[in-house]
This record gives sequence, structure tokens and C-alpha cells, in this order.
Amino acid sequence: MKTYTFLIGTMDDFESIEDLMDHFETGGDSSMCNCASYEFEAPKDCDLSTVQLIGYGIAFENDWCMDGTYSFFIEGTLGGERASQMQMHDLWEIPSGNS
Repeated sequence: MKTYTFLIGTMDDFESIEDLMDHFETGGDSSMCNCASYEFEAPKDCDLSTVQLIGYGIAFENDWCMDGTYSFFIEGTLGGERASQMQMHDLWEIPSGNS
């Protein structure tokens, strides 16, 4: 099994996905803004698209949605050795309103 962390935050609190990444890289937590992190495990041979879908599922179960949010996942945990090298997969930057 591999450990991943799914990170999500609102576009109201973060101007870009880079801002969300910076927030968590500098040790920010969800008490100061509307964001969350969810750790989970997936089989080692699980493809990255499936890992992303697992992350979405966990976030959606916790009342998040894709509209008006930025999200991505990292391999490992926040504060862990691997978390400092954030890997972006299938970044969603969905504009609110007009597309």
C-alpha cells in the first residue's frame, strides 16, 4: 500500500493552486481558511487517475465539491519526507460561472 494526501481549498481563500500548495508547504492548516487535507492508502500498483478519484470521493463525502475549489494530491503525508516535493496530478481549476 502507498499513502497519499488529497488537498482541497476554496477559490475564495486561494487565488491559485500554487497558493493552496504554498499554504500546505509552509505548514498551514485548515483553521485559518477553508481548506482540508485527507490522508488515505491505495494499492502500490494503483494508477494515478484512480488515486485522484479516491481523493475526490473522500472530499465529496466530507461535503466538498469541484465547483469553486482547487485540489491536488501528493504521495506521502503532510510534514512527511515526501510531502515537501509536491506532485500535481490532474489539477482542477474550474472557473466559477463563465467557461
